[in-house]
Amino acid sequence: MQRLPTLRLAPVGNFIHHISGGIVAGGVCSAAAVKFFDQSPIDAAAVGVLCCASSLLPDIDSPQSKPTELLFGMSGVLAPVFIVQGIGVQRLTPSEIILVALAGYMVVQYVARRLMQRMTVHRGIFHSIPMALVWGTIVYLAFRQSPSTTQNVAAAAAVLGFIVHLIIDEMFSFINFEGVRLSPKQSFGTAFKFFAGSPPANIAVYLVLGVLLYFCLVDAGLLAG
Repeated sequence: MQRLPTLRLAPVGNFIHHISGGIVAGGVCSAAAVKFFDQSPIDAAAVGVLCCASSLLPDIDSPQSKPTELLFGMSGVLAPVFIVQGIGVQRLTPSEIILVALAGYMVVQYVARRLMQRMTVHRGIFHSIPMALVWGTIVYLAFRQSPSTTQNVAAAAAVLGFIVHLIIDEMFSFINFEGVRLSPKQSFGTAFKFFAGSPPANIAVYLVLGVLLYFCLVDAGLLAG
C-alpha cells in the first residue's frame, strides 16, 4: 500500500509569506482609505505600499540575505522621502532637497545598517510591539505636512503592516506540521512580544517610543511644545 506524502509546512514565515501578507494587508488599507476616509487614489495607493513595505521591516535585523538587501534598498529610498516630507518641501530649495535626500540615503545605507548589524539580533527587540509603535510614530511625524486624516491613516497602515509580519512569524512558530501532529515550536512567543532579553535594548526602545509619542502629541495639538 502506497504511503501518503507527509504534509509539511515551513517552520518559520519566510519572505514569500511576509510579502503575501503585506500585499493583502496593503490592499485592505488602500480600499479602506478610499471607502471610509475619503482619501484620493494616489494617497490610498501610497498607504497600501507603505503597509506592504512595513510588513517586511522586522526582518531588517536578519543576517545578510536577499530580503535584507531589499529592505535596506527600500529604506534608502523611503528615508529621504520621509525626511523631506517631515521638513516640508516648500521650505527647501531644489538644491537642499537633493542634499537632504542624499544625506538620508547615506545614513540608512552606511550608518543605520552598520548599527543594526552590530547592535541587534534576529527576533530581538526589533521583532516587538513597541517597535511597531515606534515605526508608526515615525511615519506619523513624517506625514506631518499632510492633512491630519492622511497622516493618521498612513501611521495606522504602517503599524498594521509591521504587526502582520509579527503575526505570521508567530503563526509559523505555533504550528509545526509533522504529518498530522500540531505542536508549538520553541520559537513561539519570540516575535509578538513587548520585551526582549536585553534590558538595555528594552529601555532604549521605550525611551525612543516615549520621545516620539511626545512629539506626536505636540504635533496633534494635544500637548504644548
